[in-house]
Amino acid sequence: MSFFRKSQQYLELNYNRIYDVFHWFLNITLLRIFDDDFLVAPIPTTMFHFYLGEIVISLTAIVMHAVSYRKDMDAVILSVSAFVSAFEVFLKINGMVYRRKEIRQMIRTVLNDRSYLNGPLEATICVKYQRLARKLLLITIVSYLTAAIMLLIYPLLTGGIAERILPVGYSIPLVDYHNSPWYQINYLLQIVQANWVALVFIGLDGPFYLFVCYSASQLEILIVYLRQIGESPDNVEEQRRLIRKVYDMHTRLSEFLARCSKIYREVYLMQVLCSIAHICVSLFHIQLKFKNGSYGLLLTNINKMWLFCYCGELVVSKSSDFSSGVYGNQWYQLWNRRDLQDVLFMLRNAQRNYGFSVGGFGFLSFATFTAVMKTAYSCNAFLHRVMN
Repeated sequence: MSFFRKSQQYLELNYNRIYDVFHWFLNITLLRIFDDDFLVAPIPTTMFHFYLGEIVISLTAIVMHAVSYRKDMDAVILSVSAFVSAFEVFLKINGMVYRRKEIRQMIRTVLNDRSYLNGPLEATICVKYQRLARKLLLITIVSYLTAAIMLLIYPLLTGGIAERILPVGYSIPLVDYHNSPWYQINYLLQIVQANWVALVFIGLDGPFYLFVCYSASQLEILIVYLRQIGESPDNVEEQRRLIRKVYDMHTRLSEFLARCSKIYREVYLMQVLCSIAHICVSLFHIQLKFKNGSYGLLLTNINKMWLFCYCGELVVSKSSDFSSGVYGNQWYQLWNRRDLQDVLFMLRNAQRNYGFSVGGFGFLSFATFTAVMKTAYSCNAFLHRVMN
């Protein structure tokens, strides 16, 4: 009964509950990056250094595997996919650890938000975006776990066990994995590591979705407030209170989005480049050999990039609506000089580009998703031309 009660709690529309789910996945992997005692207590510090060492060893093993079986095209392609995945995990973990203090502060900002208490309209907007955060949570969990499962069960479904086919392109160095018991040992090792990578990605992507939904909800609330400016110019105190409220909310949200973009700019530049490599290699493998285990990786990376770009597009579109709202309200009905100065400040600030930077080269948006897919397909076509 306690399990079902806890499951029901996780389905509640609440940022704290949603964050608990993402945090639970990090707890399973013993990589509690966003905890207060991380890199302070001996056990979390030891586990962090152990995982970094394991990733470095895995990268070395992948290279040795690709060199040892370089005449097998399947093995080489799977090794490239495995190398990109391991390198992506390595960079993402280190990037999150490096910025973890700022991320923890932003997580606290989201979890301590009480905008839904300001009225029924604010509560409706907050519930709308909490529901979106829960959907993103479920899609992320299903996507990563499905990719890991599809990759690992491919040899079982195609009879690859008898042929000694490994689901991932690496093996323990200096031994022939085709012989027993090395094949079974390598297979079990890959099961553990593939699921660990999936759980880590779920836990690390979680805060970003919370930041997106929080920012979008605050922007939508601001848009509602902007429409009320100038509607009753004779009620000076009410208009002044409303303008100060919009001014304070907008200032805090601008700082929040600026910090979020600064934290994630390198992380998502790396994410975009790795996704291009993944999609290119997976497409190449599928076109080269119809029966293979790259379908899960291909679908997951396309889905991952689409989710990130959808979140970026959501914030960009809401900020554009906010900019239009600042220009379109009845600010000209106001007569107080201080109120007009605040409106002028927001007019100037609304011209800024809000969004999540991709290494300073652009923002996460549907245009970025299109560029990623075009680049991956162009690289895939180039590989086929080289092969021919």
